[in-house]
Amino acid sequence: MSTGGLGVHGLTGQLLTVARLGDLDELTALLTRLLGRTAPHRHLYDLVLRELVAIVARALRERAGADGDEEGVFVVDVFDDEDTTVPIDDVQPALRAVLRAVLASLNDDPADAGFQLGLVAGDPDPLARLDAALHVLLWADVLSGGPD
Repeated sequence: MSTGGLGVHGLTGQLLTVARLGDLDELTALLTRLLGRTAPHRHLYDLVLRELVAIVARALRERAGADGDEEGVFVVDVFDDEDTTVPIDDVQPALRAVLRAVLASLNDDPADAGFQLGLVAGDPDPLARLDAALHVLLWADVLSGGPD
């Protein structure tokens, strides 16, 4: 599967498709094209993250039944593998920023969501950017429950 001339939506869809298929080799190839100093699609990384965050926020709103008539705020609790609460500041910075971007999107704060995703995209550690991308991709896959 090649990215060819796909735009952001096409590339995001491709990432979701290969994740759903469990094709780790193709997922690795696609992510490799988004990460790193010489990656051919590195200029799309931030935009792909934004689209995945939008998918996650949309799915969470649907699950919460948010119809816009009620005022409320979305919050999150973070737990480790042993169900112990983890302070948000103990979460790896790029992953924390993605989580905060989802919350900002849910709470109708696109400026903060963009700021948080800019932090992720600007992280000098490619493994941190990979971790953030994999997490939001997994969230989008699980929460959207199938192809868009």
